[in-house]
Amino acid sequence: MALRELTVENLAVVESVRLPLGDGFTVLTGETGAGKSLVVDAVALVLGARAATDQVRAGTSAARVEAIFDAPPLPDDDPMHEVVAAGEGSVIVRREVGADGRSVARVNDRAVTVGGLASLGQALGEIHGQHDQQRLLEPARQLALLDRFGGLEPLVADVGERHRAWRASVAASAELITDAHELARRIELLRHQADEIEGADLRPGEDDELEATLRAAEHAETIARSAAEAVAALRDEGGAGDAIAAAERSLGTAALHDERFRELVDRAAGLSAEIAELARDAGALGEGVDLDPATRATAEERLTLLYDLRRKYGETLEAVIEFGSRSARELAELEGQGEARERLRAEESARAAELEEAAAGLSSARREAGDRLARQVNDELPPLGLSAGAFGIDLERVDVGPTGADRVVFTFAPNAGEPPRPMSRIASGGEASRLSLALEVVLAAADDTPLLVFDEVDAGVGGRNAAALGERLRDLSRFHQILCVTHLPQVAALADTHVVVGKQTVDGRTTTHATVLDADARAAELAAMLGGTATGTEARAAAEALLREAAGAPDRG
Repeated sequence: MALRELTVENLAVVESVRLPLGDGFTVLTGETGAGKSLVVDAVALVLGARAATDQVRAGTSAARVEAIFDAPPLPDDDPMHEVVAAGEGSVIVRREVGADGRSVARVNDRAVTVGGLASLGQALGEIHGQHDQQRLLEPARQLALLDRFGGLEPLVADVGERHRAWRASVAASAELITDAHELARRIELLRHQADEIEGADLRPGEDDELEATLRAAEHAETIARSAAEAVAALRDEGGAGDAIAAAERSLGTAALHDERFRELVDRAAGLSAEIAELARDAGALGEGVDLDPATRATAEERLTLLYDLRRKYGETLEAVIEFGSRSARELAELEGQGEARERLRAEESARAAELEEAAAGLSSARREAGDRLARQVNDELPPLGLSAGAFGIDLERVDVGPTGADRVVFTFAPNAGEPPRPMSRIASGGEASRLSLALEVVLAAADDTPLLVFDEVDAGVGGRNAAALGERLRDLSRFHQILCVTHLPQVAALADTHVVVGKQTVDGRTTTHATVLDADARAAELAAMLGGTATGTEARAAAEALLREAAGAPDRG
């Protein structure tokens, strides 16, 4: 995974620069003030750094940076996973900073927040040299790197699992009612609710049926009388039944002489049967009307009970029945709570002991890994111009959490005799950057950040330590893509790709340009860096010697 291409427009003195980048070790060189750090600033912007309006080139409306990365692997639950997956192997990040203060970020043509971009940026690259960009200064990052260096991830996972189990026991205990009076009150209430609902022997829809029954009972006499009148109209002499029968007979006579009337005879017969059935049904319903006041009172009393239960426990009888079931279940749980409390207390105690034991084992392993890491990092410091033994790792005991019971602090003592201080409080940017480099060299296999950018890494480094610095950067490039701003020809000679950054004045405006050098131009740039001129014989010879030496030098790893 790597940064494949960087395009910058209207960023400070940069008008337009397009920079293709490859794997391995790339250096940026050029005179002071040429704009090398602007390339670093551009990378920082696409990694989610804060933007400022003074970064916009004067006279333009916005600065724009576009970067094309290989897509990093992200877990499925990462908020940026879907956005990254849309790029089918590539991540195209666009960042626009307006002169009016507005900032727009896009990933694979989808708008994202700067916070989302910064989260993705942690998986894409890391910048060393500016404190606000160094994740190595964060205690959580230091802890994670120490665990990866020591291969302690299985121990961390075990502690995390035991911590979750312990927390589950604590949460279950917390749900129990501890006050005896409150427990008794709750049990009494639940028993009353469950018994009241169970005793009502409810049936879904019963209230609707009773309401219909009462509506009918209010007009029982009218209903019975009307039903009787209907039966009479259908059955009595001269009623509808007789009329239809007479019509059927007349139509039958007509049909003897004209077949077209046969269908009408059949229809009349059907009506006659329907009238007889209608009369029978109306009579049955009329006779079934309950005129007993006691029946009505019983229905009213039952419906009043149902309404009362609905008022207290639910809007429908179905909801009341479910409420009763829940109350019965909770009642059973509370009545057995004494036994559950003892069980959970024993479970919580056992899981706490298991967690403490696992955390203690992890702490011990971290101390051993911390000693090894500190020794290896300190071995890297003298060649970088830093004091031997200046780096240390402090493990502070904290409350046991999902990552153990340790707080890790990387410390640094830049001067002999002075107490070590946390890396985050190192004043010198050059010292911080070189210490970060030493850490990265040792942690290269443990740190999976694809792109590492080093700015000010050679601050305070003389020619005597320059080659060692370059060798470590080259070694690091076996694990990461390295982009480094440097003033040292010994470092630049060891790079796989050499980019020179310069500035020129066109139509009265200063602008920065960046060029990838070929072999001949590279020798000329190294000669200039050595203090001679591009045509100086001695400087040119020294530059070519540096390149030959770099080409033949074996990797330290």
